[in-house]
Amino acid sequence: MKVKSSLLVFILSLLLAVTALGGCKTASQGDPNTNKDPGANQPRPATVEVTLFFSDDQAEYLVPEKRNLTVKEGASDELLAGNIVKELIAGPKNKDLQPTIPAESKLLSLKISEGIASVNFSDEIKSKHPGGSAGETMTMYSLINSLTEINSIDKVQLLIEGKKVETLAGHLDTSGPLERNEDIIKK
Repeated sequence: MKVKSSLLVFILSLLLAVTALGGCKTASQGDPNTNKDPGANQPRPATVEVTLFFSDDQAEYLVPEKRNLTVKEGASDELLAGNIVKELIAGPKNKDLQPTIPAESKLLSLKISEGIASVNFSDEIKSKHPGGSAGETMTMYSLINSLTEINSIDKVQLLIEGKKVETLAGHLDTSGPLERNEDIIKK
């Protein structure tokens, strides 16, 4: 009887060991993602140098300011353009330059279609704008010239709260898309 009990315990132990070992896998045999970096399939950040345009102290010319933006590698032009607009809202880093878009403004959306960037702002771009023909020109061409640095953008359409507006501050027709203006850039 003792031999039968020992044999039964041995067989059960052997079955238990085989079952336990059968369920284990080494990393090379198992799931191919086991040893991979968890961020390996995620887009990596990339630094992109962009040119933003801000006003000189007399509101006569736009002055370029280079800036490095961090975006996901392979990011769309719309995402890059949105980051450019946010940087314009944040204002210049060079203390000799003047902001062109009211800091209270918010970018609501940005779409690029057939070379036209439709940039939709909150009402603060108009309600907080200082006004004047020079101020309006600096705002619009700061936006347009900065965005047309992107190859897929030829023109910019201003939208406020999703609607086209005839003018931002009463001096410049913004009812249709506007093109880049090289003449206003300080050489």
